[in-house]
Amino acid sequence: MISFTKTHGNGNDFIIIEDKDNNYSDGELANLARKICRRKTSLGADGVLVLGSSCNGDFSMRLFNADGSEGEMCGNGARCIARYAYEKGHAKKDMVFETKSGLISAHVNSPYVSIEMGKIDIRNIKEGNVETVEARLPYLAFYVGVPHCVVFVQGLNEITRDDLLTLARNLRKKGTIFDEGTNVNFVEVKNDHLIAITYERGVEDFTLSCGTGSIACCVASHLRYNTPTTIDVKNPGGINKVTLRFMSNEVLEATLTGKAFIVAVGNFTKEALIPDEDALKDHWRNI
Repeated sequence: MISFTKTHGNGNDFIIIEDKDNNYSDGELANLARKICRRKTSLGADGVLVLGSSCNGDFSMRLFNADGSEGEMCGNGARCIARYAYEKGHAKKDMVFETKSGLISAHVNSPYVSIEMGKIDIRNIKEGNVETVEARLPYLAFYVGVPHCVVFVQGLNEITRDDLLTLARNLRKKGTIFDEGTNVNFVEVKNDHLIAITYERGVEDFTLSCGTGSIACCVASHLRYNTPTTIDVKNPGGINKVTLRFMSNEVLEATLTGKAFIVAVGNFTKEALIPDEDALKDHWRNI
């Protein structure tokens, strides 16, 4: 049996497993993520975080999205695995760990976790507009470890979820903005905070919160509207606090702070890995 821990950062939920001895291949981890991230018929999650060994930090983090694709970085996931690593004794309160997008520093003060995202290059920002029936919405797109597009919207709560989904999926496609596709954030700028919702690659839907998305919204809003360099980003699942530090006009660093919760520990059963069609077939046969 495989042991797991269920966590979430502002509702962005993850299943954490350990693989310090590299017992699982990339294909096996991707397949596991596809199966156990299913809602209703398995554990359900936005992704799987794999804690492994590292020569450069206290441990390594890999992220497998719900569709089995591997992501380079995840801000909320990084907070969750940092909290887990501290609670399990893999690292002290101040730690450094390895991700596909580089080394991440974190500080744990349970349940709050702060992570330092490293350098963000804003030299090659893409600018454009999204045309809708009612408005022309400006956007900025760039990398925060992973690709993000930030679309500025007024009256975000007045737009239907279906309309936002249609816009997000059109922008998310490979080749539309970035060759590999992009995460899509809709943000409304308020006087002292931002309201944001993020459509995430790999999950292929809106999530309750996105850490790198919150940072992207903060960067884009500051560049376009000169919002404060420290600001709260209100996601549907909670608040992420973002602080920006400009090293120059081209490069900045960001700190992301928010809560990370450990909600369950246990072991997968074989039935958690049964394909949906087989599980539902047996269900209807027994009615």
